[in-house]
Amino acid sequence: MSVETIEVRPATASEAARAAEAFLRMPPTAGESPGAAGLVHANPRNQIVALRGERIVGSCVWVPGAGRCATVVAPRLAEWDEEVASRLIRGAVRAAAEDGARFIQAVAEPEGRSPLARAIARAGMERLAVLAYLRRAVTEADAQTAGPKGIVWKRWTAWRRRKFARTIARTYEGSLDCPAMAGLRTAEDALATHRATGDFRAGAWHLALEAKEAVGVVLASEVEGRGDLVYLGVVPEARRRGIGKALVAQAVRDTARMGLVALAVAVDTENTPAVRLYEHMGFREIRRRLVWFVPKERLTEFENGEEGRQ
Repeated sequence: MSVETIEVRPATASEAARAAEAFLRMPPTAGESPGAAGLVHANPRNQIVALRGERIVGSCVWVPGAGRCATVVAPRLAEWDEEVASRLIRGAVRAAAEDGARFIQAVAEPEGRSPLARAIARAGMERLAVLAYLRRAVTEADAQTAGPKGIVWKRWTAWRRRKFARTIARTYEGSLDCPAMAGLRTAEDALATHRATGDFRAGAWHLALEAKEAVGVVLASEVEGRGDLVYLGVVPEARRRGIGKALVAQAVRDTARMGLVALAVAVDTENTPAVRLYEHMGFREIRRRLVWFVPKERLTEFENGEEGRQ
């Protein structure tokens, strides 16, 4: 593909349907996330196209999410070209940043050596973490297990929202899970993202209190017929005291009480204590993915169109 003759820009309203059709017709990109095709829609606001003359030869979609998040879907091209792919990704990141997204992500195979990963890096995104996706079977008996003494569980209610947000913010301090995300978004943003993940179940969102002080938070939802541990965190002064284990056990109980047969979680592989905890609690790894993101210092560049070619 001769890149000199390729124009990369946001799709116009008249091009939107044709761009969506072109994306679906073009070969899937090696390493793209499962279900990528299901994220494509004829909304020009979320489409970046590569054109040779009037012909669409490449397309990239970005998907806005709750809590000022956005996901850049792997681009598809009629003929793979790393430079064109990187320009498509860069255009999608710029559009998402201009729309107000603060956490902009893309995913690729875990080794980060594929053509897709090279295009993502060339577009100006950086490695955030290799995430391990773990799963554990859940039985009816798990619903009857007893929680540890000394912990009082407070379920989510609208009037506890601020306390949940404050506790989540505290759990970020010194966290080993995706630490590069610190400062990108507020805890309120994170709450909005977690609530939009799968089917929200208020009864499976808990604060853990010791002596009336919040020491941790655990949030579970239903995603595609299984439980999903969307967030778990312990405040700094309560770590290494078994609180994390109690939080995981609570998520297992809640999943069983929802009538679901499995609980899944994603964890940063660099967070060794968390990985060991989940394995100890019966979780087993099923796959890995490498997550890329736009660091805080680069967001302004993308918002203003000042980012340079990588």
